[in-house]
Amino acid sequence: MSTPAVVFLLHRQQPLTVDPAAALERPDAEVVVLSAPGGGGPFREDVPETGVDVREVAPQDWETVIRQLAGGRTFDIATNDEYALLDCQRLRNSLGLPSRHPSTLIGYLDKVVMKRRLSAADVSTARFTELATVVVDPAAARRLLGDLGTPVVVKPRQEANSRGVDVLRTADDIVAWQHRRAGEPGWHVEEFLAGEQYHVNALVRGGELTPVQVGRYLGPLLDLPRGRRLGAVSLPADDPLVPAAHALNERVVAALGGGDFVVHTEFVRRADGRLTVVEVAARAPGALVSEVSALTCGVQLEQANLRLQVGLEPATPKATGLHAGWVWVPVMPGETFTRQPPLTSEARIHIRSAARTPYPGRTGTIGASVLLWNADRDLLERDIQQAGAWRWTS
Repeated sequence: MSTPAVVFLLHRQQPLTVDPAAALERPDAEVVVLSAPGGGGPFREDVPETGVDVREVAPQDWETVIRQLAGGRTFDIATNDEYALLDCQRLRNSLGLPSRHPSTLIGYLDKVVMKRRLSAADVSTARFTELATVVVDPAAARRLLGDLGTPVVVKPRQEANSRGVDVLRTADDIVAWQHRRAGEPGWHVEEFLAGEQYHVNALVRGGELTPVQVGRYLGPLLDLPRGRRLGAVSLPADDPLVPAAHALNERVVAALGGGDFVVHTEFVRRADGRLTVVEVAARAPGALVSEVSALTCGVQLEQANLRLQVGLEPATPKATGLHAGWVWVPVMPGETFTRQPPLTSEARIHIRSAARTPYPGRTGTIGASVLLWNADRDLLERDIQQAGAWRWTS
């Protein structure tokens, strides 16, 4: 397979976390990022943009611009942005490129459709109630708690990165939420899944999966704006959960559809041992999961996802002997970075711009991004705990 002369990368909201030219392993490849206005920068703050042509273009004009800039040369189109996946699928079809995304991509994007298809395939998911439109109804609020238990989780049907997700503990909480969202379509309410949270990732080619890695989250993925620290650590290959997680991922893709992409599945291990799916994405994961995978398995998941979409071979997963993890540390209003903890493990620490001067926001945001790796798992776990508990800002 050869690299196309031009690769167009689509961006709406989620930034790229890799240098695209490096991902394609051809520094002289022409890469054009088409970035929707108002979507924020197309690159994560710590990612170099060397040699990449970034153009602010409204999504409705993407096809016209692609035709103009390609100018008769071979080209391809890719994205790792949840909000641009449907655009990418549509443009590939319109411009005669091979299909790479799942033919039923909506099953990965719409959480209600996702749960219904997984449940039909006997894959465990959270119980839920669909809200066609949010209305203020105290009786309905009480019924939700009776049907789904306490607390409940409210989620948009189509969002990513926990946007709009909230945990509501009482009927009064639900009614207050109903008032805030009254008249809005596209929501659902699901049971709160207690238990340890994990993720599992694989390369997908058609309907065939190549397992890559399994990781354990350090705690709930919500509440970064309120000061909760997020993180995850890789599981060793001999952990008993690893084969079960990869088997779950195979069942997920069988239910939702194959293609050429990276699949990222988040699940909870419940008290009775059931593995219950929380979220699924037909793209590489966010945070530093891709970097952890590169260290532990030799596969940088976002690079792999971009390569799969343009018909190039990704790296082959192979254990490196390293264990790795990451921590995101929020900075709260009025705080700034002070100092970092002493660590035994190798580390890559990026203090984000929000934490370099007193943070002026109203809620928390990511202040420090910490990637850790070590051949000694016990030392890595100790450093992960240290990084999670350390007072980075004040």
